[in-house]
Amino acid sequence: MRISRAFVGVVGSLAVGGAAQAAERLVLEPYPGPPWYDVINQTSGGTFVREQMPQGQTPEDPHDILTAQSVPGYRGQPSAFISTAFADLSKNCETVETVGPTSALEQGRPVAYGRLYCGRQKGQTYGAHIFFKAVLGSDALYVVDRDFRTPGSDKPGAPTFAAGQQDQAIAFLKAEGEATRYLTNQVYICDPVFPEARCSSEALPTGR
Repeated sequence: MRISRAFVGVVGSLAVGGAAQAAERLVLEPYPGPPWYDVINQTSGGTFVREQMPQGQTPEDPHDILTAQSVPGYRGQPSAFISTAFADLSKNCETVETVGPTSALEQGRPVAYGRLYCGRQKGQTYGAHIFFKAVLGSDALYVVDRDFRTPGSDKPGAPTFAAGQQDQAIAFLKAEGEATRYLTNQVYICDPVFPEARCSSEALPTGR
């Protein structure tokens, strides 16, 4: 399910302000497991969109997607942005459940987390689980979402795996736990305002 494509439209409709300054950058550490590669990596007028998926998957049939995007000049709360994304993405689903958004402070900056469970995409046999993190920087709001394609289900938060797919179901639950840890610990902003040791390396990967 290419639900993150729809989310790109949410970013475009809410983007305001000018280009982000070079001093501030979103860091995405390498995703755990096998290598991921860029499907999209675009910058235009201070707004960037970077979409990745694991080696072996293709844009024509994606099952796992990691998307990072910026909204320059955004001054609202990260939780409000995620709520708007929930409302927009829900239109693509037959049944939906959401968790959050929940707000917190990290590095002295407002952040929000949320999950959207799409039981079945309209017109398709599958659904999606989407995990969000939004971080409000000095120059922009940065939004990262980790998307999982799921078997279609009338219960959005509990995808139905076929008989004999117990191993796949266990692996899926582990992958969702890894996504939560990744967004919490390995997605953050580096800038001179909040210096910290993990931002000292020039080799750190960036989200843009």
